[in-house]
Amino acid sequence: MTTPTASPFEPSALPDTACHGRELEFDFPGLRIGVAEYPRGPTGVTVFHFPRRAKAAVDVRGGLPGTYNVDVLRLGYDVPLLDAIGISGGSWYGLQAAGGIAQAMKEDELRSGGLGDLANVAGAIIYDFGDRRLNEIHPDAALGAAALRAAREGRFPLGAHGAGRMAVQGHYHGLPVHSGQGGAFRQIGAVKIAAFVVANPVGLIVDREGRIVADPRLLPPGVTHIRQLLADLPIERDEFGMARATAWNGHARRNPANTTISVVVTNARLPFADLQRLAYQVHGSMGRGIQPFATAWDGDVLFAASTDEVELGSLHAIELGTIASEVMWDALLCAHTPRHAEPPRLLAAAAVSPLDASFEFDRHSRLHLEVAGEQVEIEVTGSRPVFGLPQGSRIEARLQPDGRFVTTGNAGRALRDGGFGAGSGDEGRPQHLVVNFGAWQQVGRRLD
Repeated sequence: MTTPTASPFEPSALPDTACHGRELEFDFPGLRIGVAEYPRGPTGVTVFHFPRRAKAAVDVRGGLPGTYNVDVLRLGYDVPLLDAIGISGGSWYGLQAAGGIAQAMKEDELRSGGLGDLANVAGAIIYDFGDRRLNEIHPDAALGAAALRAAREGRFPLGAHGAGRMAVQGHYHGLPVHSGQGGAFRQIGAVKIAAFVVANPVGLIVDREGRIVADPRLLPPGVTHIRQLLADLPIERDEFGMARATAWNGHARRNPANTTISVVVTNARLPFADLQRLAYQVHGSMGRGIQPFATAWDGDVLFAASTDEVELGSLHAIELGTIASEVMWDALLCAHTPRHAEPPRLLAAAAVSPLDASFEFDRHSRLHLEVAGEQVEIEVTGSRPVFGLPQGSRIEARLQPDGRFVTTGNAGRALRDGGFGAGSGDEGRPQHLVVNFGAWQQVGRRLD
């Protein structure tokens, strides 16, 4: 079931469960995956549903984990217990989504309230608030339910989808860039191995040659490999331990709370001890692909699950873990997959200038804009920073004939571009401000 996508200029409570870009296609009966998002955040949920339940274990690392119902996965039960895993944005507020998944299973009569038939859902969250977006919309029970009901076999949306909708990497290096969620699959004989990750680390994702997996235009000139950044350590850092950024108006972003949540699933029959070791081994291996990994500002969690269907055969449990570690690295490498985003229909420059108006993205996040001819003056007037720019910050921009404005100077590196949209039934008057066009754009409403 796919629900309508919200208009970029009108607030909507409707979840979006569609895929807007590439998907991983894979063959794993007994595993259903769904995503649901609130486009106005943007933020979202990714759910992994096991209709016949799965045996599961968990490994938690880093200094700021946020989890739901994981203790039962640590108790060593050697039987399939787990119905679903819910990964969510929204930090600790987003833990509501896991409860919504369980509630939906009860409402849809997949599970009852009877002893032994309770919906057993585990979950974890990433931090996606702060100066990466300008509102406090977060996943809730309704969004978790929508993700479960949209779940299907054999397909996993890549990039800025689901819980990875507003994922960011790189704060530690002072180079915060968007990432997302990734997935990979491998089969050896009858044994299936699938790995999924919502990549939101303080560190940067690197490939097997040490190259940084990000748009080269967002990196310092001449920097391509992680060793180039690590060779200069120690460097000047703020009180959070983050590099004082040059890429974002001369100062580091102020909220480096991050997290990488991952899931490895196999159909191999494993005793609980081997499944727990699989979780440890794969999670530990991720330090190769994320540097640094599991810091005090990360809350990394890995779920290992088995549908317990086939024998390992000639594979040893350690070899299974080694192969699964490589599959997880493959998943990391496609987490930054670009998401297709339709550009909004903007008011032309002639309908915008002159303009003197304030726009609100959230009760704490406001911008005041003055437009005269091609000149655009932007001031941060809300009580909270806008993309890291504190109250009173001023940005200059130039208005293009098509209505898009492009910022100039260092301050414009955080707020890149924008434009104006009309309200319903009012095609000639700017009522909405859109900034940072693309998959992660933000929309504000005119106040006056």
